[in-house]
Amino acid sequence: MKSKSVIIPLSLALLVLLLVFWQQYRNNSSTVYMEGKALGVAFSLQYTGDPQWEKPLDSIIYSLDKVVNLQRPDAEVSRFNRNGILENYSPHLEKMLEVSNHYQQFSGGLVSHGMLPLIEAWGRDFSRRNQMSKAMVDSLKALVSTENISVEDGTLKALHKGSSIDLNYLDKGYLIDLLGNFLRSKGVNSFHIEFGLDGCVFGKNNPKQTTNFLLNIPEELLASLSGKGNFSVLNRCYSTSGSFEKFYLDDKGNKHSHLIDPKTGYPLKNGILSTHILSTSALEADALATIAMIQDLETTKGLIEMQKGVEGVIIYDEEGVLKYWTSSGFYK
Repeated sequence: MKSKSVIIPLSLALLVLLLVFWQQYRNNSSTVYMEGKALGVAFSLQYTGDPQWEKPLDSIIYSLDKVVNLQRPDAEVSRFNRNGILENYSPHLEKMLEVSNHYQQFSGGLVSHGMLPLIEAWGRDFSRRNQMSKAMVDSLKALVSTENISVEDGTLKALHKGSSIDLNYLDKGYLIDLLGNFLRSKGVNSFHIEFGLDGCVFGKNNPKQTTNFLLNIPEELLASLSGKGNFSVLNRCYSTSGSFEKFYLDDKGNKHSHLIDPKTGYPLKNGILSTHILSTSALEADALATIAMIQDLETTKGLIEMQKGVEGVIIYDEEGVLKYWTSSGFYK
């Protein structure tokens, strides 16, 4: 009798322990899918782990969307652009402005969070280019300087009427890194995050799932790229800027990207149509993809080659012929 009284509690304890382990295994092996729209683009997020992390992930996405999404009238940047002043702004906005200042200095002024007045004047697809004059461009160039935006006693102020903030060139990379860092901190060892043309693949995910890396490259160029060797985006982040399908023709019929040179105030004419960057950081990939679009071709090649852990592809137009370049470590 005495031995039976010992066996029964041990059996129950073992059963409870097995149930705990089973629950933990199920949570750690569940595949969770999330999708929606934020920062003005569609997003998808997939991870293998506990479904309870879905709610805090959604909260991270929502919190940043309310800071930098220009399509939201209630976003912090929208309120600043509308009123010329913003009090009690979030730590996210403060950090992103710091990061933007870094890349502005790094690029020699090729990117800036003060570009919105020029972008709106030309039109998103240069639809207003026939209305632009040298005098208008010169006056707008004076507005885009980030020195026109000051911080005093924790308040953002526009020192010149019309100065505004647009962090579109790095916001998606910033958010992807936030989400990826959160998942890793919770022990998640496999995830795939994609916001528009930016993404990150970590762990056991199949790199073929990356739908937006090398997006819109003409089939003949993509076939040539794939035929030269194997490349992988596994455990790396990626960003694409520009698009082969989105360009404008100048008076001579040459193709150019839909970007503006902040130094001249005029549309770019460097022949680069799209850049595709791989990095260990989504933020770095996002920023470098834009910077690489704005420089001349040879400078862009050098930029990609000299950044540790960065690889890339450039699609460009050379006298009417589409060509591509890959960095030395692109194929592994």
